[in-house]
Amino acid sequence: MALALSSAACAANAIPASPGATNASSPGPTDTASQVPSDGPSPTASPDATGVLFTVATRGGHCRDGPCGTTVVIDRDGRVHYAAKPPNELGTLSPELLATLNAEIAATDWTELVSHRFNGECPTAYDGQEIVFEFATADGVQHIASCEVEVDYDSALFAAVAEAVGAFMPLPIE
Repeated sequence: MALALSSAACAANAIPASPGATNASSPGPTDTASQVPSDGPSPTASPDATGVLFTVATRGGHCRDGPCGTTVVIDRDGRVHYAAKPPNELGTLSPELLATLNAEIAATDWTELVSHRFNGECPTAYDGQEIVFEFATADGVQHIASCEVEVDYDSALFAAVAEAVGAFMPLPIE
């Protein structure tokens, strides 16, 4: 189920449909690189019953106004929004998709996942984008950057992430 979506963070108005998500409004302007999470854990991600479940950020590439970057936040209640200043509401995930995401995040062997190191050339080297995922787990925030970890986008976890986020943010997944 590998998706081939290009660096469409520059074209934030193109939102593909997804059966597991409801679009509340059209997206605002593309975030700037300053709103992309740092290389460390996100201070907003926590394993609490409320708050952030996970974030997906794209960074790098080249847009008209400088580097491209967008961060989408999925909260534990299913709310989806940009990390940028309001208006940033994008919609809400279906309860079924939210349950799938929670189950996949809980079932993931994070040590195994990060043991597959990325050995290629990071797409940011040629105006492409890196994808950075941060998942709030019982063991803390799990930081997965596509230029550090060889991400298996066909795995159940990343298939669910792509379904959830794909309705709101095109992912540069090859």
